[in-house]
Amino acid sequence: MGTLIKSISFQNFYNYYGSYEDNTYTFTEGINIINADNNMGKSKFFNGFLWILRDEVYDSDEKKYYPVSVSYYKMMSAKARHESAELEMGVRVIYENDGKTYNVCKSVICKKQDEDWVYQARTDVMKTEGNDDLPLLDKDEKLTAIRCLIPAEMEKYSLLQGESMERLVDLSTLDGLEKTINVLADINNLIKMCGLASDLVKQAKKSYQEEEKRNKEADDGIIRLRQERDNYDKWIEEAKEKIGLARKESVEAKEKEQQYESEFFSSKKRIQLRKEYDDECRKLKELKDTHEQQELSITSRLFDENCPWILYGLDDETSIFDDHRITLTKQIAKQEIQDNPDIMLPEGSPDAPSLKRMLEHQWCEVCNREALRGSEPWLHIKKVMERPKKPMRVSDSFMQFYGDIQKSTGRYETTIPNIAADYNNYMSDILDLEDKIEQQGIIVETKENELTLVGSENTTDEDDRRVLAGYNLAKKTQEEKAEEIQRYSSKIDLWKKGLDKVKKELDKRQGSTPIRKAKQLYEDMQIVESIFYKTKERIFEEIVSKLQGTANDMYGALTKGNQTLGGTLNFERQENGTVKVSVTNSFGEELFGNGTGFQRMKQLAIVMSIISSKVGNKSFEYPFVSDAPFSEFSWNFIRNFFDIAPNVFRQSIIMIKELCEPNNPELLINKHGEDIAEKMRTGVIKGTFYVNYPEEKADASNLVTKKKCYSE
Repeated sequence: MGTLIKSISFQNFYNYYGSYEDNTYTFTEGINIINADNNMGKSKFFNGFLWILRDEVYDSDEKKYYPVSVSYYKMMSAKARHESAELEMGVRVIYENDGKTYNVCKSVICKKQDEDWVYQARTDVMKTEGNDDLPLLDKDEKLTAIRCLIPAEMEKYSLLQGESMERLVDLSTLDGLEKTINVLADINNLIKMCGLASDLVKQAKKSYQEEEKRNKEADDGIIRLRQERDNYDKWIEEAKEKIGLARKESVEAKEKEQQYESEFFSSKKRIQLRKEYDDECRKLKELKDTHEQQELSITSRLFDENCPWILYGLDDETSIFDDHRITLTKQIAKQEIQDNPDIMLPEGSPDAPSLKRMLEHQWCEVCNREALRGSEPWLHIKKVMERPKKPMRVSDSFMQFYGDIQKSTGRYETTIPNIAADYNNYMSDILDLEDKIEQQGIIVETKENELTLVGSENTTDEDDRRVLAGYNLAKKTQEEKAEEIQRYSSKIDLWKKGLDKVKKELDKRQGSTPIRKAKQLYEDMQIVESIFYKTKERIFEEIVSKLQGTANDMYGALTKGNQTLGGTLNFERQENGTVKVSVTNSFGEELFGNGTGFQRMKQLAIVMSIISSKVGNKSFEYPFVSDAPFSEFSWNFIRNFFDIAPNVFRQSIIMIKELCEPNNPELLINKHGEDIAEKMRTGVIKGTFYVNYPEEKADASNLVTKKKCYSE
């Protein structure tokens, strides 16, 4: 079995201008290289295989795959299109499969009518067996023959384009590696046999039950035992189905856990940081609000009659003002005394200045007698001066405030000296608030930076809470499913004991020949089913047990000579039967952050090691066709691949640019390419080496690709 491509030919296909004969590439077993610089036809070459296998092409402008039916105009050679209003475009592949040779040609007749092009497509398939050439006319027969080139289940591993190498093995799901092993190690056929054996068991069981029903000698006791047996069978089967479903749901939950796990701690951190950030922002706002209120209180403080800031620095002015007032009032009083000798004090006395003067002079002007310091009269005067003042309305009008000052300065006598201290306390509070605001601003900025570092700009709190909820639900689901599996497993054990007891009783009571034969067939089919299942499991276990060593050998060979180590591949069979692969460092810790080249080599190493771990034939029996697989690789990686690939892939067809020497039109290939070509010419490496080059310098609309073979 397997396929070997003998040649591929193009006619007026993209920049492959001219006939099939002009653009034929012949291949052998081993490594077949199509070396081409940018825009020299590597992806177009790969599109030829896509057209044959999938009726689609890759549009490098839009980075998408499109059906050929909507791509004919782009697929046509621009040079051929400009030279003629009618042309044929096509791709032809000749390959061998299982002793037969197939010639598959997909072509389109392109005709220009007025300003539009019309297309007529056709598919021709010729099968050669021995000396007989047989054209295949049936559509299904053609499709079957084309799929002999590369089967659909193998296409993922056989037809690679650039970054698709990173997805060779789906390591994002727990059963991704298991599926790869089943396909590449040819276990799928064995899995199908297990399914067929299971169907045979069901049919044998049905025949056995029907034979029992035909037994007319069955009494009520036998009927009751049969019903009891059938109930046990039913319960056990239902429990097995529930266990299978629980395992599937557990695997899905585990995959969800792994999906959420990378974001779980970041989401948890972001939620905590957002809360801390909001708290710090609230504190900053409270400080700013307090600062704003303090600033707004300046107006009222300026005209506060108990401690008016507007009088700041006027400590002596009240005395001066009062002296003038006293002089004036004395003159008035002198005149008044002449008119009324009983009046001894100025009008409005005793006011604060008068009381202050009496204390200083130790003389009571009310009684007109001595009031020595510390005496009862002196203390009384002091008490009167310091008596509580009646609260006064705060004015925000300067004119009104000034008018009140004009009336009396007495009430400011004791408050003006306190203005400086009150102002200094206010400014101290303001400056303290500003310091706190500045410090709080730094805290808020720090929290904001911490949030940015954990990706808060790309997520919302709702997104993160969804991650936490999903992660916790996945963990809870796994626990619940584990309990469910254990519960049903215990029930199955109990029911099997009851079933065995009932079967033994039935065997004693119903022993007709037809029933015994039907029962024996049923039991034989169960044994066959068990054999297939155990064989599958044994082969799978053998492959997995060998896989770690083989994969690391392959990984080491691919990365040999590199300046950094790529880690160690670890394969671990899970309880649910799936296989988990991880990369660890020298400390046994999981390794993250390897470059793209290492990631692609890891995938390739896994695939190549699975193929090498197969039972029987240890090579990949279908062509390994890859477009620019080494775009992220160093020359060291490339050389290592060329060294070991022939031992794994029977035939490789590699489109590559890393061996080009575009600045030297005579050589076309660099020293690495020349080394490979020389090894091919001397038989050290089996394969072919083609180099694409332009017929003449032109843009894409008039480009013609020519080829030169360096391996001959």
